[in-house]
Amino acid sequence: MTQNADLEIKVIKRFVDKAKQDRYIQFVSSIKNRHKFISDLSHFNFFQWDKFEPVKGIEEQVILQSLQKNGITDKTCYVISENGDIDTKTLDIKKAISDTVGYGMGTILVFGDADMIYFESETMNTRFISKRVR
Repeated sequence: MTQNADLEIKVIKRFVDKAKQDRYIQFVSSIKNRHKFISDLSHFNFFQWDKFEPVKGIEEQVILQSLQKNGITDKTCYVISENGDIDTKTLDIKKAISDTVGYGMGTILVFGDADMIYFESETMNTRFISKRVR
């Protein structure tokens, strides 16, 4: 699958701490340097945390309910992940969730046109869903 750099840049502009945006945009704009952004997914110190809430409970239900509540009707999502099997792929949302939750790899699921994202870090039970951003 091919990287969707435009969508990745939107994710960075909407959800990443402003102090790190330029650096990460440079990374995802270069196939050669994209891995530097991907390797930082295992840590979680670069988001604008006021745009997120923790995912508690049955992850798939919480995520799907949040998407529905926020008017996200897409059936697929774009994946940015340390897991090379799913990175840069557009997957059915339920498959993407099942391939992400509990695997211990930094992953972002991008919903719509980067309207919302789900983030899971390598740290056990560190899962967040964003609020809708337009």
